[in-house]
Formats: sequence, structure tokens, C-alpha cells
Amino acid sequence: MEVPSNGIGRLRLTIDSRRQLEEALDSAVAELMSRQNSNARDGILVTRHDHRTFTVQFSSDVQRGIVLEQDLRLRAAPEGGPRRREDANLATALSALC
Repeated sequence: MEVPSNGIGRLRLTIDSRRQLEEALDSAVAELMSRQNSNARDGILVTRHDHRTFTVQFSSDVQRGIVLEQDLRLRAAPEGGPRRREDANLATALSALC
């Protein structure tokens, strides 16, 4: 597992095994919480970029005291493939009709 820090409010994680996943994310969230000052209003956003890469960061879009998770893998698409889950479902339905 690799955890470089990109400033005071952001950590980037590279996970090597599924077994590490929960522990690494919990540790990263705890690390950011320890850096947060008492006046801060931002919550924590955990973003999954692919099956191994995550960022954990402060976000003004998340209320203080909340940890919000988002998974960008649903939006990523293989070359020429559907870009969103809804598009994937539509493509499957259309192919079944043909």
C-alpha cells in the first residue's frame, strides 16, 4: 500500500490487495480527521478512481462530520464502451432486441 500526501487535506492511496482496503481507508480518514482544525466546516470525501486507487480529502461539498464515498469506476468506460451505468443497461437492452 502506498499513501503519499498531497498537502494537508488530501491523501492518495494505492491498494495492493482487497484485504488492505478497509484498514487503509479507515486509517486515511482518521489521519485527515486528526489534521482538521476545530473551525473547519468541510467533511471528508473518499473517491475510488479505479480498483486500486483512492483519494481521501476534505471537501466543502460534504458537511463536517460526514464521510461521503463516491465511485468513479461507474463513469469510466473502456474505449468505445458505455460511460454510465444507465448507458450500459440501455446498451444491454438494445443488444437483446437485435
